[in-house]
Amino acid sequence: MLNALRWIILCAIVLLLLAVCTVAGLFLYALEDEPLVGSSDPADYATVADGKAFLKRIKWQVESAGEQGTTLEVSEAELDRLAQIGSHTFKWLDADFDIAGSAISTKVSLQLPANPFGEYLNLGAQVRPSNEGIGIDRLSMGSLSYSGYWLLPMAAQLADLMLRDRQASLLLQGVSAIQIEGDLALLSVLPPPDAKAHLKQAVRTLQAYRLPAGEAERVRHYYDVLATEGAGSNGRSQSLSEYLTPLMAEAKARSVNGSAVVENRAAIWALSIYFSNGGFEMLIGKLVSSERELVRSPYPVTLAGRQDLMAHFFSSAAIALASQQGISIAAGEFKELLDSGDGGSGFSFVDLAADRAGIQFVSFATAGDAEARQLQEQLLANPGESSFFPDIAGLVEGLSDAQFRQQYDAMESERYRLQVELIDQRIARALIYQQQANDKGGDE
Repeated sequence: MLNALRWIILCAIVLLLLAVCTVAGLFLYALEDEPLVGSSDPADYATVADGKAFLKRIKWQVESAGEQGTTLEVSEAELDRLAQIGSHTFKWLDADFDIAGSAISTKVSLQLPANPFGEYLNLGAQVRPSNEGIGIDRLSMGSLSYSGYWLLPMAAQLADLMLRDRQASLLLQGVSAIQIEGDLALLSVLPPPDAKAHLKQAVRTLQAYRLPAGEAERVRHYYDVLATEGAGSNGRSQSLSEYLTPLMAEAKARSVNGSAVVENRAAIWALSIYFSNGGFEMLIGKLVSSERELVRSPYPVTLAGRQDLMAHFFSSAAIALASQQGISIAAGEFKELLDSGDGGSGFSFVDLAADRAGIQFVSFATAGDAEARQLQEQLLANPGESSFFPDIAGLVEGLSDAQFRQQYDAMESERYRLQVELIDQRIARALIYQQQANDKGGDE
């Protein structure tokens, strides 16, 4: 009996290994040398504004749907705008949508790191009209093609496991039909009861998954340091550096027997929550407000004498902590594009410099233990904005959409790229990064 059990276990392990090898082999076989989708058009103000309006409309329709449900109208143009935004944010991804009378077709090309099997993974999916919910009729990966009806239910079940409830499956089941009229896809949707509350709970659950143990306690500790510093201020406008210095002193003291990266990350989160009056808790949950009352900075806090630049700096830093650095840079650029529309402050390379400085600050503060400790020491040895914030003299700001197009054409243009390079060079000259450059130069 024992021998039979051993053989069963051995066979199960062998079958599992064969399955993994088969999947890996199919993946490698599907890689190709050329992309299925060409590079998307550059994202501009109109693209981003329309994408935000579309998502806002869908969210409102789902949350306000009554007992009879609602019909979501999605056009091919709206999907293509979302694809443009996605391609700008994720440089390795290009996507294309096509809505015709018989199907919704999606093509995606993913650019992979250099390898001997192929540079691109090309994917395709096709959804046909149905009165029995929504499903993927055909799914392709490279030259391979097969039925895709299993994909959405499996994805929903995996999401259910992660979220510890059945909300993903219920939302999928809430799509009762899909029809196509010209270039419009019409989805009949009946959201589950309390859809808004369940979506908020799902976000909180996902937030909890990405928080390391003890993060909330650390963030609250640094928030208390900031609150104490604010309460003791002397009634004048202050530079962000006057808050950052004591914060990094505390981080350095707590890093003696621990991780400087962990302490820096918690300190920057506390900084972002404090100066946004709790607004950035939406990125990671109520780390502070769940345990104590939030307080406001009693006096204006600035960078380069401006409150707006301080806001750009810490908001981009918060985004950088919640995502990959490339996404954060794109988020900063998207905000500048939105500001260039009617009613906005206009496109500003000064604001973009503050955005990128915040991202670089977080990148260096959390790159590794050596960099994290170096940042702490350099900020304490060089208190003041010049240690971490660039010179903004001569940078253009207040450009309308028309002026931006006339002078820089698009964010992919050579002239725009040179401006961004100039900003990055100025950031690199900040004292905390100069020391890093000197260290690297000495190693060469």
